[in-house]
This record gives sequence, structure tokens and C-alpha cells, in this order.
Amino acid sequence: MLSLDPQADAIVAGDVVHPWRYISDMIDAANALLDGSGEAGGCAVGLIMRNRAPCVAALGAFIATDRCVVTLSPLFPDAMLADDIRALGLHALVAGHSDLERSGIMDAAKDAGVIVLELDDDPNTPLRKTLERSPIRKARSRPSIAIEMLSSGTTGTPKRIPLTYESLESALCGDDARAKSRDSIVRLQPRPALVWHPIVHISGAYFVIDALYSGRKIILLERFDPYAWADAVEREEVRLAHLNPTAMRMLLEANVDSKQLSSLRVILGGTAATPPELQLAFEDCFKIPILTTYGATEFAGAIASWNLEDHRQFGRSHLGASGRAHEGVELRIVDPLTGEELAVGEEGVLEVRTSQTQLGSTTWVRTTDLAIIDNEGFLWIKGRVDDAIVRGGFKVQPNKVQSALEEHPGVREAAVVGVPDERLGAVPVAVVTLHSEAKETSVNELLDFVREYLAPYEVPSALLIVDEIPRTPSMKVSRPAVRELFAK
Repeated sequence: MLSLDPQADAIVAGDVVHPWRYISDMIDAANALLDGSGEAGGCAVGLIMRNRAPCVAALGAFIATDRCVVTLSPLFPDAMLADDIRALGLHALVAGHSDLERSGIMDAAKDAGVIVLELDDDPNTPLRKTLERSPIRKARSRPSIAIEMLSSGTTGTPKRIPLTYESLESALCGDDARAKSRDSIVRLQPRPALVWHPIVHISGAYFVIDALYSGRKIILLERFDPYAWADAVEREEVRLAHLNPTAMRMLLEANVDSKQLSSLRVILGGTAATPPELQLAFEDCFKIPILTTYGATEFAGAIASWNLEDHRQFGRSHLGASGRAHEGVELRIVDPLTGEELAVGEEGVLEVRTSQTQLGSTTWVRTTDLAIIDNEGFLWIKGRVDDAIVRGGFKVQPNKVQSALEEHPGVREAAVVGVPDERLGAVPVAVVTLHSEAKETSVNELLDFVREYLAPYEVPSALLIVDEIPRTPSMKVSRPAVRELFAK
């Protein structure tokens, strides 16, 4: 696609438009600056990934040249980011000027002995070397790995999951991955991809790579803003967009004019289950079907989803389901203790077999999700195995407590986690946000309300009413940050 029309728009970020030639120039610059230093295929490039055009172009360039992109989060504190750079065994560090100026970052690069390349919006110098490699460097090559992707960190410290070129290609192309090689003919697409998810995590990175892979212009937002997003949809006549539940709720609360979204034919939901009442409210307001997807970082994207035909047939009867398995993906539910496969409709741990993992299509991969698969093959996520709170020997499922709280008409959203307890081992605690017209709702009122729905041991031992629930960069609830609220 880089040679089809080098001057066609490739990345639009605010008022700045970059053509496809900008990406090809980034590839040329990467090869010129790294090949001469021995940093060819398989070398590990640490990329501080912001939703900015040079980062998007660099991501595409390094993958196109068979280098391994090791994702570095710009949201990490300076010291944590510096420690990451020292520990990862990188060949090169690539970032924009503002990130390289952060405290301790260049010192960490010198300690690690890496080459440092600075990104630039200038098409004439998209990449330039600011630090040569050092003989002390102890770099580790990652042959066949396209990206070492940070997980979302919803349950603890983010970890990196290696995604091979083969698994990434399988996620993009399905079972036809080998037939649709990276050398296949690509035609520029007439409709753009609107990307607002952080590209440092799998959702944003996948959407960017998919757009580059298919020759689709990228409309890039640094973060989700309901008004900016709606303006972009209207201006660019976007037909398909991606929203998670938090973004859906923000659009509803912002009273965005539905006429701005008239070009949209479908919304793909993801990163977290969409509550049925939220989906109904969104679809009723904007008249756009929501097709929920299920995936994870280790699968390089989605492995189950809804399609329009399923939405027409089952859209109301199966609200809350995550869709059905993609072609070439097998799902099963097993007993968490014995590993024995369970019958249809029984709840257990979800396992997946797909070529979208490093282990390939012959090995079952166990997730941390509790789930059910029904008679029609729909997947229902019921919670996480590692979320269960054992309170004095009784198991408490946070999702159940959350759902009870959200039944209260004044509650906008709730999150429930477990915290240590000296006597009982652990107890559930909750945070809630309220609708604007329900600001007088009290903690005692909420606790009295959920006692009608929950067993005594399931009732939160503490509850906080907050303005905003802490979230990860991908807008999932951050359970560690919620726990910290109760440690103060």
C-alpha cells in the first residue's frame, strides 16, 4: 500500500496529515540507522508508544522490517520507565523528544548501552540517532516475535506477552493467514479507521496494524473525548467504530447529537463486557447495533464476537453475551480443579485453541475467565477465576455484588474488589459513582439496598462514593488502584 499512492493520506492527527510516503520514509530511516549497527531482523526496539503519528508510523515500520517492538508505556512514572529500559535487553530505544527529555530516561539508555532514535513529525527526518550503542550492551534478540505487548494491568502489574508474526497475521486474516501473506496486493480503502484506544495496549495496536495492513487511513485521537470522537465520525463519514462500555456511557451522558453518527453502520464493543442496560440505552438512542467482541492480549485480538445476522436473530434474547467463536477458534469450558470439560450451560474456566497464540492451533490455552457456553454457542463471561474473594470460607464473586449495586437507580457504575482482612482472610469492598440527579444517595442507603439481593457475606464491608472509578489506560477498571482507595 505504500507504493500505490505515496501522497494519499495515511495518518490524520489533529490538523496534521501524513501521507503513506511518511511511513515508507520511516522504514527507510529505520533501516539506514539500525542495519549499519547490526540491528536487523529480530532486534528488540523499545518504543515509547503515544497516540501520535510518528509512533504509529514507527510501529508499522519496525513490524514491516521484521524487528520486534517492545512496548514501553508513557504513563509509567519516570523511574519505573527508566528501570524498564535497563531491564529489557533492548537493542534500541525509540521515542519522541518530550519522552527522551524525561528525568532519568537518557541515563537509563546509556546504562543499557542502547542506540537511541528520536521520532519527528518532519517528513524529511522522521527518525534520527541521538545516542550510539555501547559495547557494554547486553541485548536479547527476539526472532519471529512481532510485538512484546503490555497487558492492560487490570488485576496487577502489567506484564509483556510475546506475539509472533504468525499469530498476529492469524488474528488479522483468520484461517487464510498463510494465503494472505504480507506480500499480498493491498488496495487503499475508502473508509478510515478511527483509533482512540492507547496504542501501547493490544486494542489500539491491533487497530493500527490492521489499518496499515489493509491500506486504510487512520484518524488518530490521543484519548477518548466524546465530542472530538463524534466530530471525527461525522467529518470522515466513518462506517465502523470501536467503543468500550466507558466510552459508550460518556457519549450518552454528553448528549451527543445522533445525527453526527448517522454514517455509522455498526459499533464493535470490547475490552470489557457491555452491561445489557447500557447496550439497550445506546442502541435506542443512536440506532446503531453494538457487536460485542471477546479477546485478550495473548490472542493478539478478538477470538469471539457478534455479527449482524446474530444481532438480528438473538440481539434481545442474548444481551450480555460476548458472541460466538470465530472461524478456526475452538472454545471449551473446563472444571478449574480437574480440567475436565463441562457440559453445555455449566460454568467453569474458559479454554481456547487457536493459531492466534504462540502455542499454535494444537494446544488448549487456559484463560482466567469464568464462563458459560450455551446451546447456541454463545460465550457468556461470568467473572475471573482470580477475582473470587474468599471471606471466611465463603466465595464472593465481585460481578454479582457489582450487579446488585448497579440495580440501584442512583448508581451510575460500581466496582468491587477484595482486600485483606486479618480475621476473615479477605472481604469485599466497593466504589460507586452516582447519576447527577442522585447525589444525595448515601452509603447506608446503598448497603441496605444490596442486602435485599445478596447473602450477608456478599455485602461489602466498606463502600465509597467517588467522582470517578480508577481506570487503566485502556479504560478498564484498575483493581489495584481501587484497593489503594481503601488503604488510605
